[in-house]
Amino acid sequence: MKKSETNTFQNVQEKNKEEIILDKWDKKIKEYNNYVKEYLLHYKKSLKGNSVSLSKYPYLKVKSEVLSEKLNKGVKKELLTKKQINKVFKIREKIVNACCS
Repeated sequence: MKKSETNTFQNVQEKNKEEIILDKWDKKIKEYNNYVKEYLLHYKKSLKGNSVSLSKYPYLKVKSEVLSEKLNKGVKKELLTKKQINKVFKIREKIVNACCS
């Protein structure tokens, strides 16, 4: 293989690696969003005394907090794009709005 072909191959591998990493974070953000939606649903129902929601609520709260911590680490290590960071903040805004209203 020629030197230029090797460099091109390495560049393609690096781009693919970056895409895989971004996809990983996109999946985590999507998972976080889904848990937050479910969490808020059960949060509201638990406030009304729904026993099923009361039993699910603590698990969902812990799971969403774990995902949030993982995303925080990604933000601190600058592994997320600005677009991904904005998505995370919009999701967190949903929590604040739902819990404060």
